[in-house]
Amino acid sequence: MVRVIRAVALLAVLPLLGGCGIKERAESVWEGIPSTLEEVPFLNQENRPTGAVYPPTVKAEPIFQADQAPADCKVFAHVLIWIPAEANGRGIANVTAKEAMRWGANMVLVGRSRKAVKDMGLDFAYYGPEQPYSSRDNWRGWRFGYEDWVNQGGWVTLGYDEWGKSEAWFSEPLVIQAAFLRCQG
Repeated sequence: MVRVIRAVALLAVLPLLGGCGIKERAESVWEGIPSTLEEVPFLNQENRPTGAVYPPTVKAEPIFQADQAPADCKVFAHVLIWIPAEANGRGIANVTAKEAMRWGANMVLVGRSRKAVKDMGLDFAYYGPEQPYSSRDNWRGWRFGYEDWVNQGGWVTLGYDEWGKSEAWFSEPLVIQAAFLRCQG
């Protein structure tokens, strides 16, 4: 049943990520992030943060260094994000933001990216923490999910210059490290 749901979810999201090769359609779909979470049909209901969960937000800003977060921000979810082949930077940024907003994140700390050894479709794997902690003062680093991360393929450049850009295309599936942050200010 879970594989059927994931397969249907993948079929629903691939056109949005640009996987069907229609660049114009992919660009128009990602003009903005939906204001309601009901518009996000592909999110897996079984995968969820293991610690604190907050009310949904309407915006989740990406950052690329833990010290870029305001002092009041707390990490509440460590995440490995599985992205299907033929995705673009805009689609990756938007599906990540939608998932983060769903659980109440104001910011997404983006880590490193690798080629996935297997195309898992779009999926989010959560690895704690049990209690939120200050991203600025107590960042724990990218040690979570090591057993899943260590056996992946080579490194992929997916940083500030590619994040959110429709022209940044990735022909192979990816695994991305991320952390969801809740900021009070």
